[in-house]
Amino acid sequence: MKPIKSEFIRFWSMTEAYLAMLPVAILSLVFSVINIGVINAVLVGDLESQQLDPSLASKPLATLLSEGYLGPVYQSAVIFIPLAVAYLANLEYIHGDHEEAILIPGSLMARRIGTIACMGLWSILTTLCAAIINFAVCLILLDPAGQSQVSVVDAFAVCLRVFVFSLLFTTLALAISAITQRLFTSIIILIGLFMVSLAGVFMRLLPPLHNALPLIGGKSFAFYDPAQGPFSVVASFWLLIAWMIIPALVYLFVAGLRRR
Repeated sequence: MKPIKSEFIRFWSMTEAYLAMLPVAILSLVFSVINIGVINAVLVGDLESQQLDPSLASKPLATLLSEGYLGPVYQSAVIFIPLAVAYLANLEYIHGDHEEAILIPGSLMARRIGTIACMGLWSILTTLCAAIINFAVCLILLDPAGQSQVSVVDAFAVCLRVFVFSLLFTTLALAISAITQRLFTSIIILIGLFMVSLAGVFMRLLPPLHNALPLIGGKSFAFYDPAQGPFSVVASFWLLIAWMIIPALVYLFVAGLRRR
């Protein structure tokens, strides 16, 4: 337990751990303001001036709010959390902390477990901050006609689902950072994976692989609606758990090696 505790002390003593939360919070704020503008336009029937899809007018307010709780937090977390984790993880290699850790007998694997725990906690707290900002924007800017249906319970339930994606991309970023030990390379790979997931590169050639990507196969769980993705909500959840566990094991194996 001592190596894990020392890893927590090391990580949370870094100023960068707190500064890295800012991009996620700022992006969540921007997305939240845009999203509330759309919801307000639907509530007042001003779809044409906002150039919105007329089908939005038929959506129940509860559905609009649920998507409003999800969208800004999910988008900001998926975009910036893996990049921030890659940055924080690579500080260890940049500052030589990894080289120091491999010289201490019997502590490296425990410290790697501590790193996963630290980064996981960091991603959850960062996501929670983004969710609080998003909820505050809902309370402040939402049209009075919709404020009566704003729910802390519903918003927190959505936040719990985003936690899964945050942890998944945290372990993925850790694994890639341990393999490359280069910040620039890690970021390029993460951005590449993000673009491939959204571009549907495998859609025609390898549909099973396309559906297995977390941003595609995880849609059902994210929206809590099987119609949104290729799998049921339960299957989508287990797919995301698999995506979370495999990179974590890869990280433990690669970062746990006593390389010099």
